[in-house]
Amino acid sequence: MSLFIVLIGIAFLQVWGAANPLHKDRWFYSWVNQVVGNSKISAQWKAVVAVGVPLAILIALEIILAEFSQWLLLPLGVVVLLYSFGRGEFGDIVAEYTKACYVEDWPSALERAGRLNVRTDDLREGDWSQLHEHVLDEAGYRGFERMFAVLFWFFVLGPVGALLYRLTFLFSHEAQPEDDLGRRLRWILEWPAVRLLGLSFALTGNFVGCFRRWRECVFCAKRTTSAILSPLILGALLVDEDLTQTCEVTRKELNLLNGLYTRTLWFWLAAAAILVILI
Repeated sequence: MSLFIVLIGIAFLQVWGAANPLHKDRWFYSWVNQVVGNSKISAQWKAVVAVGVPLAILIALEIILAEFSQWLLLPLGVVVLLYSFGRGEFGDIVAEYTKACYVEDWPSALERAGRLNVRTDDLREGDWSQLHEHVLDEAGYRGFERMFAVLFWFFVLGPVGALLYRLTFLFSHEAQPEDDLGRRLRWILEWPAVRLLGLSFALTGNFVGCFRRWRECVFCAKRTTSAILSPLILGALLVDEDLTQTCEVTRKELNLLNGLYTRTLWFWLAAAAILVILI
């Protein structure tokens, strides 16, 4: 049933695009504010309570529905998965960025990069090389967190796993600078997912270039998810890390990145289908 739910969810994404009507997070942010503002909850438990209570409600709902019929879990799973996929625009912003880059429109390129959550306040004006590097890193990570991290935990734990990752992701972005637990929990959830994705890149991209970088980081417990993902993408695309980031190179890399993620998604779905048949 998990594979069926994923296929239905991806079909809905193709229709809705960025206008996913289930992406309503006000309820969760309101709940997080209540938890964070509750002095009776210790700081180290705020992330656990904020994420854990909605998960407990989902588990209870699954148990109740399963008592009536297993098929009732199908629509619930689709709704939870669609909610758990990444938010906002992505492909259109990347396309707009490459166009601004092509005509060297620095203000427009910065605006598009900001919409991708790229930090641009430390960049010198006209430093295209550094801006391209930041955009490529963020585009790679956004592709991962929007789809593959969610699918990984959905296949492992079902709808609870997908919701666990998305709520942890949302909480970590709302957490105060001194509250590092949410970000740490997100890193833990991303640790196995990004390594499986990197191994998949070796099979859907350039094997030698990607696998060499994958072996260097597979057991690393210090680097961020983005720091792990970026060299894996460059290896899969057979891009020299020391290559000067020109606008033309960036546009080609972003186009190749989109193709790499598409092939890898089909690879995951095919692998899941084979596992369902064998099991």
